[in-house]
Amino acid sequence: METTPGVLSPFSATLWVLLGIFISLLLPVAVKTLQSARPSPGSATRGNLWALVVAAWQQYGGPKYLGIFLAAVLVAIVLVFLLGLQFSSAREAALAGFAWESLINKLFS
Repeated sequence: METTPGVLSPFSATLWVLLGIFISLLLPVAVKTLQSARPSPGSATRGNLWALVVAAWQQYGGPKYLGIFLAAVLVAIVLVFLLGLQFSSAREAALAGFAWESLINKLFS
């Protein structure tokens, strides 16, 4: 498959779209994890970061997000290969993935 100069290859574009989707999925969990990591006023100790991540994964539906990410793989492939979208930069492809997942999330929630 030939690519135009200045345009990402379909494989590279797919990876960047997936990265954008992944960031969009991970951001809410990361924010909730950081909020729960704040020590309470009377607490002198905090749990380690990995324990907080695991707790957030379980509390905020990590398996659900994994299923959504697997569906996002299919969406990225459709966007890049079947629709023939071309991106001139990695940032453009990642933002397209981020925007696509955000739109779908808002439509179905």
